[in-house]
Amino acid sequence: MESVRRLHTVLGHINGHAEEPLWVALMDAGHNPVSKPRYGCRCSAEKWQYVCKCYPCLRRAGREEDFDWTPDIIGAQPQFIPPQWRSKAGLRAVACAGDLPRPSPKRQPELVTSEGATPRMRLPDVPGAPWAPPFGPVAIGALPRFAGMATFARLPQLQELRSLQAARTAVLRLRPKEAKSGALARLRGGAMGDFEAIGEEVSLSVSEEHSNLEVELQGMQATLALWTLPDAWHRHIFEFPSPNGKISRLEMEIFLEKRLEQFDIALVGVPFDTGCSFRPGARFGPEAIRSNSRLTRPYLIAQQQRPLQDRQVVDTGDVFATPFNIDQAVQQIYEGCKERLQMSRRLVVFGGDHTLSYPSIKAVAERFGPVVLVHFDSHLDTFPKLWGQDVWHGAPFRNCWAEGLLAREGSTHIGIRATTYSADDFHDSDAMGIATLTAEDVHEKGVEACVDVVRRRWQDSGGAPVYLSVDIDVLDPSVAPGTGTPEFGGLLAHQLLQFIRGITSMAAANVMLEQIGLISSCMDSDGFTS
Repeated sequence: MESVRRLHTVLGHINGHAEEPLWVALMDAGHNPVSKPRYGCRCSAEKWQYVCKCYPCLRRAGREEDFDWTPDIIGAQPQFIPPQWRSKAGLRAVACAGDLPRPSPKRQPELVTSEGATPRMRLPDVPGAPWAPPFGPVAIGALPRFAGMATFARLPQLQELRSLQAARTAVLRLRPKEAKSGALARLRGGAMGDFEAIGEEVSLSVSEEHSNLEVELQGMQATLALWTLPDAWHRHIFEFPSPNGKISRLEMEIFLEKRLEQFDIALVGVPFDTGCSFRPGARFGPEAIRSNSRLTRPYLIAQQQRPLQDRQVVDTGDVFATPFNIDQAVQQIYEGCKERLQMSRRLVVFGGDHTLSYPSIKAVAERFGPVVLVHFDSHLDTFPKLWGQDVWHGAPFRNCWAEGLLAREGSTHIGIRATTYSADDFHDSDAMGIATLTAEDVHEKGVEACVDVVRRRWQDSGGAPVYLSVDIDVLDPSVAPGTGTPEFGGLLAHQLLQFIRGITSMAAANVMLEQIGLISSCMDSDGFTS
């Protein structure tokens, strides 16, 4: 019968009795109007979208105005109208499906994509704001897309930020080598210093409006371009020619101290994996993270935020940690984190094996006090010494507990699974005030329930600062196969993201995250995956 119908269709076109093209008629011959709707359409396959007259297909073809809104459709109850049709019918969604697609987020201020000769993304100046808008990543249109730009999200480097911010604020230190009666130094704008005493040092506050240093001696003047001065002491001789041809000289030592205002978040890499016990390679983690962040864009869709523009984030480079001596490397990591915490309010550390958490927490606790640990990992990392070594990637939090760096209560492990050395390992962790949520807990109870546990435990600590540590092996090896100590049955990528976003979205956790001393994104001994 199907063949006969097709034959009649072809003959009809030969005799000129058909209005539609032959290919359309032959395709429609197999159309089943009662098949399961696809995206609210009764088309049997996506190939029908340019032939079907239903609203979803017309909308996809850009012809939604051609749809015939009959009284039966407009008067139908909402639950009988496909969710894609409801907005056109003027109906409010009453089910979850009606919330999709989501409306576009609110518009945000445009980014300024040039800062002198440096194409940086920067928010426009806010009138009356007590802070300057932050410098963000390099504008993506200013570089070839795959140009090997291996900086974390193309963020400004520490020295680059010093250079950019030097045009705003600095202190000019002047020290004359000899007394000159009536010698004055001034900055264009009114700041002035007097050099009548031998060896007197004068400090002048410099701002972006000051362009020149003007030195006056007995009615004669000499000028020096201010922002060309180096960030170090150097000698300069001012020459004052008089009308009678005589030249007077004034020798001075000058130091333009370019002050770097404290920024919000410092990123620091720790290329170290000597503390790992199985598969090495995590020392290449910082390099891989930077390299693979080249396509990171500044706008986060789920959060509807631009964190790299709302906060001043700086890539401060790597900490040098010797691969030959663990104790020496721990000291170097500690000093590197401590130095950066003097410049930054927050620190993001990426490594590197999990040994780095011990010196990092030590630097944080010295500044913020004992911390609550929120630890994503497949292993407890509170184990005793191994092969006679106290400091290794399986013991950072035992080391922290022994030195009083962790709050007595409130810490939580998340994602623990597979095997361990003994049941005593859990009792040791409990004695340190760290509760355990296994990977099975997350899978079976759900992320939301586990987030609530973490929040309540932090509240029990009395609001201590939080150290967030993410070991890559908390993810299942199907997600992160490059990890050094893989354990099957781990979290999926969306669960980890959902968990961290859940912490930030909780009302009580807003205070929690305001007190974060350090966020550690460790690739751990467990390597890294690119």
